This record gives sequence, structure tokens and C-alpha cells, in this order.
Amino acid sequence: MKNMKRIVALVLALMLSTSCFAGCGGGKPQGSGDPTKDIEIAYWNAGLGDQWLKDVIAAFNAKHPEYYVYYTASAAAATINSTLELDNNTVDLYFTSERADTSDFVVLDDILNATAEGDSKPLIEKFNTNYLKNAQAADGHYYQLTYGGGVVGIIYNKALFDKAGITELPRTTNELAIVCDKLFSAGISPICHFAPEGYYGYLSDALIYQYDREGYTETFYSCTDANGVSPSKDVFTAKDGRYEVLKAYEKILTTDYVMEGSNSIDHVTAQTMFLNESAAMMVNGSWIANEMASVEGSMDNFAMMRTPVLSAITDKLTTVKTDAQLRKVITAIDNVHDGVKQVSDYQSGEGYTVDGIEVSKEDWDFIEFARFTVASNFSGENACIPSYSENVEGAKAFLSFLYSDEGYRVYAKALKNPMPMTLSQGELDTSDWNAYQISQIELLEEAVAMPCYQVASRHNIFKVGGATKFADVAYVSKLCASNKADRKSADAIWDEIVAKVNDEYENKWLANIKK
Repeated sequence: MKNMKRIVALVLALMLSTSCFAGCGGGKPQGSGDPTKDIEIAYWNAGLGDQWLKDVIAAFNAKHPEYYVYYTASAAAATINSTLELDNNTVDLYFTSERADTSDFVVLDDILNATAEGDSKPLIEKFNTNYLKNAQAADGHYYQLTYGGGVVGIIYNKALFDKAGITELPRTTNELAIVCDKLFSAGISPICHFAPEGYYGYLSDALIYQYDREGYTETFYSCTDANGVSPSKDVFTAKDGRYEVLKAYEKILTTDYVMEGSNSIDHVTAQTMFLNESAAMMVNGSWIANEMASVEGSMDNFAMMRTPVLSAITDKLTTVKTDAQLRKVITAIDNVHDGVKQVSDYQSGEGYTVDGIEVSKEDWDFIEFARFTVASNFSGENACIPSYSENVEGAKAFLSFLYSDEGYRVYAKALKNPMPMTLSQGELDTSDWNAYQISQIELLEEAVAMPCYQVASRHNIFKVGGATKFADVAYVSKLCASNKADRKSADAIWDEIVAKVNDEYENKWLANIKK
């Protein structure tokens, strides 16, 4: 296949909207001329840009003269992914969006279990364990490993919060609605998104997980009901954390609180307007700092708050039953975590006492877990090696280098953005990172769970069938539709979801699996 490298590379160049050749400043993708050395990469060049890839390739090529790495890139993941279907495809390594079908990918377990040159422990011990849970396929293997994405949360404009007199960040979703009202009363648009639902899909994962805990992945995404039946339609119609999240959003995503036009503008427009103070909050991710890196000081006035706790979790508690009590316990938990207080300051017998509230250990632990559940989309941007590559070992060597301490330092220096991993020795040099960028490492380190709908072990009804957690009902735009006739309540949206499940479960989702 490698002897066809030149011909097929030209085809790829025509397909990809942006072509890059590491080492000679651009032009058509081409190799070293020696097919036994070449490692061809196809890269989805989205929010991360490509400087990190250029730098890692340059470092790898210098360290491993036995190989020669080069790449083609496109801003469209679909364009990159379409090359997987080409006959005589010559790509050895993909950096692209998560792929549901991994049947033609090489197992990457040996990379995870090996210790890279210069490291002191294997990669599997460097990766965040919560990320690894998401990345592990149902058969126990790893076919895709992250190269991008980030932490997802609510980013807020500190100056606009100050202008509205907001001195404390919202601890619960009910308190987030109160913050929205304060901003609105101060003449400030509280929150914005882009069509159709912005990044709420990721935030919803975290909020649902706060309520349903491991059941969200072990029951819902495995499509297994209480009786052990899988697949089961009951999983989709059960009134679980998804419904509670809709009820929470109903108080926040109102026509008063959502920036006008959010349901129709694109990502770039919404983000630009947000950074220009058209709204005080936006659900976004770590990558926003990199996307705005060319604008000096663009992130100085912005920070990502800890995700508020879903107020409905009081349904799951026995000693904390009101939102006011929940907020007080969250403050106590934050105080302990941030070193303001010791846990012993709150311990009382077998439980805790917070401002006169007797809190059971079970409730404290449940709330603490919810508080440090962090949304992410690391599983959405992955490296994978097609099994038909004739340089599998070279592609593996490149990935091993990328995830090594040396490679990760090169990556982080270029991006100022973390992957869900740590160094085996020492710390990343963050001396030239801004406060927002550093906070992304802190949020990642304190995470006790990182739920994501792109969990590799999810049932085929999600991967192939077309099922999603809200049955593809546009809940965000329906909650805040400017046209009253198009606006729906959380209960009406839930009814629409159930109706769509009843209509599509067998006729579409199961049918797609059987094709």
C-alpha cells in the first residue's frame, strides 16, 4: 500500500480544506521518499489549532530519525473521517473526532501499559482514571486516546458580575437562576449560547451524573433497565436525572436571561459577543483561551466556576432537604477543599454539623461527589491507528512520544491547555500561563468524576442506532424560543422526548443496529 502513498496523498490533499507539511512550511502533503519511514497523520484542526502538532512532530522527527512524520489537516471532522472509507487509504494515524465504529482500529493497550522513554511509570498510571473509564471500550480495550478537548463549564465575566453586585458564585442551579435575575435586573444579558444547543450537552452530562451517579453510565448508556434487560426502551422513558436537568434549565434558559439571538448564531459569533461583554456567562471549555490567544489579555476578565450542584439532588438526601441547606453544606465542602477550614471543624459524631444543620456522612459524601463532578469532552477528540496502516509501529511510537513527559511538555507549552494526565516526574511549566489556563489544571485535578456522553463502552443503540439522551429534541432552543408559540416548558419537552422515543425506538434505533 505504501508504494501508492504519493498518489493517494494527492487525493487526500484535494479532500482536505487545509494542507500542511511539517518541515517545509506548507504545500502538498508528502513524505520523505522512503515508505518504510513515513508516518502520515490526518488531523482535525479545530479549536486547538495546529502549532502543537507541528512542535510535537518536529521534536519527534529530531529524536527518531528512523521515522518521518507529516500531516494533512481540515477544520471539518467529517472531511477527515471520510478518508477512512477510501480504498488504498495511506493515513497511518488519525487525530479526529470520536469514532463509534472501532472495528478497523488498532488496540492501543500496549501503549498505555508501557513506560515511555524518559518516564518513570507507565502511561496508564499517568492518565486520569476518570478519563480512562470513558475511553475504555465495552470489550475492555482502548482503541482511541485523547489528544484534545478539555474541561467544560460555565465561564463568567468577572467585571459584569461585579457590576451586578454578585459577590458569591452560584453553588446550586437554583442559585444560578437567582444570579441570572440579578444580572438581568442590572441590565446585563445573563447567559448566551450558539445554535442549536451550544455546549449544554456536556454540562448536562455532569448535572445528570450528579443526580444519577454511576447509574448514568452503567444503566442509561449501557441501555440496561432495572431488570437487567438490554437494550430496553424503559431506560429512555424513565424520569431520571435528565428530567431534573430540564426542570433546572427551565429556570435559567428563559427569554429574559438568554442573550437575544443565541438560538440562531454560530459558535464564533456567540463566543465573540460573549468575550465582548454581550453576556455575562457562557457554557464553554478549556479551548476558548487557545482560540482567543491572538488577542492579548482576552481572558483576563474571565474565569470558569465550579459547576453548580443540581438543586434536585435534595431528593436523594435524608438530612439536607432545602436549597438553602444545600448551599450551606456546599460552602462547607468548598472551605475544606480550599484549605479555609479543616474537615474536623464540621465533624460531629458520625456525621457533620454545618450552621446548625445535622448532616449525615452519606449526605455529605453525596454532595461532595456532586460538587466535584466535572464536565469534559476529552473523549470527543481522539487519536486512533487504522489497522490497515503499514506503519503501525511508527504510529504507536509517535503516540508514545506525545504522551511521554517530554512530548506532553511540548504539547502543553504550545497550547497552554492540559490533557487528562500528569507527568511521571515534575510539573508542567505554567509560568507563562494566564489564570484561566492554570484553573483548567486545577479543575481537572479536583474532579472525582468526568461524565461524558462519548463514553466508549456505550451501547450500540447510541453508537449506531442514533439514540441520544434527549432523543435529539432541541430542548435549549425550545425553552427560550423568542416566538411564544415555539416555546415549551420542561414538562412539555419531556413529553416530546417520550413521544419521540416511542416512535423511534424500534422503527429507527433498533432497526439501525440490525442493518
